[in-house]
Formats: sequence, structure tokens, C-alpha cells
Amino acid sequence: KDAKLEGKDRPSVINEICEMRGCNSALYFETRKHKDLFIWVAKTPLGPSAKFLVQNIHTMGELKFTGNHLLGSRPFLVFDATFESEPYLVLLKEMFMQVFGTPRGHRRSKPFVDHTMSFYFLDGRIWVR
Repeated sequence: KDAKLEGKDRPSVINEICEMRGCNSALYFETRKHKDLFIWVAKTPLGPSAKFLVQNIHTMGELKFTGNHLLGSRPFLVFDATFESEPYLVLLKEMFMQVFGTPRGHRRSKPFVDHTMSFYFLDGRIWVR
């Protein structure tokens, strides 16, 4: 697959892509020297953004999960109570809810939930499962 953005492109290109596609949130995966993986979570065009270093990834094949969630189903978002303790964690929780959540009544969403995304804050790290 082709890379969507070149390394020399400015991050403002992401805002332009979101504007063309009618999006108000973005997830951008950035690699450096084929070793480090970063995820940018952003509210576009003027919202806050956060950059995370990915330290560990497990694929569905490794975990031996069967199947996939249904197309159009909404995720059930679960947050650790720690996300209410610090102002920056409250902001990150709100960003995650807006980026990963599906608005109720969205024309392409289904009225049921069949998968869960859990966010935990432990040892100074955010764990997503």
C-alpha cells in the first residue's frame, strides 16, 4: 500500500485531508527510522492534539480472537477512574470519546454495541484494549 503522506509533508496537510473528507477528528500513525511508532490524536482543524509513543502491539491473530465486530456497530468505551483525577487526563478522555465514539443516531451506525474499547492509566502510561 502507498503511503498517504510523505515524511516532508507538514502536519497541516492532515487538516486539509480531514476537511475534504468532512471529518472533525484524526488518527495519524507516524514512524521514525522504522523503529518508533507514534499515534497522533487530533481534533481538526483547531482542536487539541496529543502524540503517543506506541510501545506494544498485539494483533488479532496473536490473541486468537475469532471474527470481527459488525459493520456500523458502536463501541462501548470504558475508562479507568483515574481519568477523572488530573486535568490533562480529563482532556484526553474527552478526546478519546469524540474520536472513538459514534454519535447516537448517526445515519450509518447500528443501534447495538458488540465490542468494547477500554482505556486504563497505569504506571504513567495509557493502556488501550
